[in-house]
Amino acid sequence: MQSLMIKILGIPLALILANFIFKSVDFEFVQPYIWITVILAPLGVLLEYIMVPRISYSKQLTVDFASSFVLVYLLGLALPGVSITLWGSFLIAILITCMEAMVHKHLISDHMDHSYR
Repeated sequence: MQSLMIKILGIPLALILANFIFKSVDFEFVQPYIWITVILAPLGVLLEYIMVPRISYSKQLTVDFASSFVLVYLLGLALPGVSITLWGSFLIAILITCMEAMVHKHLISDHMDHSYR
C-alpha cells in the first residue's frame, strides 16, 4: 500500500517536472496526468509483487524502465492534448525509474528486515 501511494504522488510529479523541463514533453490538459498515473501506478505495484522476491535489483529497474518508456510513449500517442516524442518518453522513464529505484531499495530492505525476525 505504501508503494502505491508513493507512485500515485510520484508519477504525476515526474510528469509535471518533465513538462516544465523538457521541450519534447508537452501536456495541454490535466487529464493525461491522471490517466497515465492510473495506468502506471497499479501496474508498477503488480510488477513489484512479481519481481522483488524473484529477480535482481538491476533487472527490476530494467523492467521498470522499459515498461514506463513503452507505456508513456503509447499513452502519449493515444491521449488527446499530449505531445511526447520518443526522447521525451525516454526522459520521463528515467525520472520514473529513479523514483522506482528508491521504492525498490525500501521494499528490499523492509523484506530483509522481516525475514530475519
